Amino acid sequence: MYNLEQVATEKEELQRAVLNARAYKPLYVKIKVNYGCNLKCEMCKHWRETREPPISMDRFKEIISELAELGCQKVHISGGEPMLRPQLPDLIERASQLGIRVTLTTNGTLIDKVKAKRLIEAGLRGVNVSIDSPLRKMHEKIRGVEGSYKLTTRAVSLFRRYAHKGKVSVRLNTVVGRSNYETLATLPDLAHELGADGINLIPVDDHCGEHLSMRKKDIAFFNSEIAPIIEQRAKELGVNIADEDAYPFGRDDSEVRLGRAGRYAFGYYGKFPCYAPWTHALIDFNGLVYVCCMTREQIQPLGDLRKQSFKEIWESEAYRRVRLHMHPPALKPCQRCDDFIEQNKKIWETIGPY
Repeated sequence: MYNLEQVATEKEELQRAVLNARAYKPLYVKIKVNYGCNLKCEMCKHWRETREPPISMDRFKEIISELAELGCQKVHISGGEPMLRPQLPDLIERASQLGIRVTLTTNGTLIDKVKAKRLIEAGLRGVNVSIDSPLRKMHEKIRGVEGSYKLTTRAVSLFRRYAHKGKVSVRLNTVVGRSNYETLATLPDLAHELGADGINLIPVDDHCGEHLSMRKKDIAFFNSEIAPIIEQRAKELGVNIADEDAYPFGRDDSEVRLGRAGRYAFGYYGKFPCYAPWTHALIDFNGLVYVCCMTREQIQPLGDLRKQSFKEIWESEAYRRVRLHMHPPALKPCQRCDDFIEQNKKIWETIGPY
């Protein structure tokens, strides 16, 4: 998620911040630049709802400058579909000029030669393209739009074609659910064919409904018949799997029980803290600030960038209250999150126990 070298060199500063529930540095910030999307994914509500307009790109550029002043190292841009905002390359360019590494998640359907080249020349350093099956019909069933598979796979190839113009990593994002899990054995082959560096296997959220959630028998079949093939084939082809984990629902019986319930942290936050409130933030399309994706719409926003600077929010009493609650057990939404576990383990080894 972010480079931990700075944490290691400033471990005493972070330790003091943790002990006193004070701000450290927003090393890694996610920005949702809009809410809407041009696809109709079965596990997503972005296309089902209409929300207020997003804040202006000029304000997002100001926010990028504020983040840089506070020591931000990385910004990840998503949506909805971020490519629906034409000025996106300009935002990436601003962040890159300020020394911030920028990555992007996109469904890829709006990427053409000109846009792929422009994004990379603007300074994009990583892109996750959403592909939910190596089989065209399954991908399009999940994504809800006929013809989307061709456009998405073309986007991966285009990003790889222009990667020589910058240091860009390309990965496939795949949400694993009841609809598609049996089709994923050849996912590493597709990644290799398209020139992607790796794959991210994302367990379907429990809020997506029982018809998409993995049943006990589904997880058992995936773990015994699909995941080992993915793991072995990825190794053979040199395709990286995020956190080296082809088993997003857990490996042993105790983990699988928790994974079946959507508790993808597998009990980690019952014993250890999450350091996201000291190192991370989520900025929503409307300027509202949250600790992370998991707390969005689960707890009250910590501030509003239409009325406040990011620094005011980052150092606010609202953020401090969240930090006070992150010592074990952490917030309830944390039990469903596997995003920061590896980073949190390394930070614990660096600054804890304390």
